[in-house]
Amino acid sequence: MNLEIDVSDKYNDTEINIRCPAIDEEVNSVINFINGLNGYIIVKRNDKTEKLRFDSICYFESVDEQTFVYTEKDVYRCKEKLYEIEDMFRESSFIRISKACILNIDYLESVKASLNGRLEAKLLNGERIIINRHYVSGFKKKFGL
Repeated sequence: MNLEIDVSDKYNDTEINIRCPAIDEEVNSVINFINGLNGYIIVKRNDKTEKLRFDSICYFESVDEQTFVYTEKDVYRCKEKLYEIEDMFRESSFIRISKACILNIDYLESVKASLNGRLEAKLLNGERIIINRHYVSGFKKKFGL
C-alpha cells in the first residue's frame, strides 16, 4: 500500500481518495477507520444529551429493553435498538457477540476458551464479557482467528 500526502494552501478541505484494484480486508479496514473518525451516536447520561464518537465505544448492551453504550470509563443510554446498531456498524470493527451485546474488537485485549463452546473476552479496561457460542464463528472470522 502506498500513501501520498499533498499539503497545500490551495485546498479548502481535507479530501481522501483511495485507488485500489479491489476492496480487500486492508482497504476495508482503512475505510472503516476513516468513517469512524467522523462518526458519532447521540447518547444520554444524567439527563444530559451528548455526541459520542464511535471510536470511543467499547460495546453496546441491551438490558430490560434499554440500550446502554459502554466506553472505557462511562456508561450511556441510546435510543437505538441493537439490531439498528448492528446494521449501522455492519462493515466496521463492531461485531455481535450475544443476543444482548455488540462488541468493538478494537477494545479487545485477549480471548480465551470458556465452557460450552463460549469464549471469554477481556477488554483493554480489564472488563470481561462472554461471547455466546452461537456468535463464536462470526467473531472468529471478524477477529481473524
